[in-house]
Amino acid sequence: MATVVVLPDVAWAARHEVLDGIAGAVDVRGSNATEVCGDLVRLQPDPPLVIVAYRSSCALLPAVALAQRTAHRRVSAYVLVDPDAPASSDSWPDAPVMVVTKDAQIARMSTLRGWSVTEVDVVDLIQQIAREAD
Repeated sequence: MATVVVLPDVAWAARHEVLDGIAGAVDVRGSNATEVCGDLVRLQPDPPLVIVAYRSSCALLPAVALAQRTAHRRVSAYVLVDPDAPASSDSWPDAPVMVVTKDAQIARMSTLRGWSVTEVDVVDLIQQIAREAD
């Protein structure tokens, strides 16, 4: 089973439900990419990883992905919840992306990027993705 890594976002009311609802979920701290990546170095989560981000913390994902590649920790999936999605590049995303949203515009933009979109309960979805990670 994959290790679930939850990026920080003070605006995400359901963040604690995700952390409490998923055994072994890693609670990452920091207010910018440098602090978040530094906390991941300190925490050293066991790969493969499922990285979960909400809204503005999604902007950290390219830096987080690079830090994980540098540390030789494989990311098996990204779960973006109502994302302010970062720009795609040659190096990100480096794993499948699942977007959880009820916002039609976010869903359309995510689908255009080739990302999967769902409205299901985020805790159930993350648990399923973590179980299926190889």
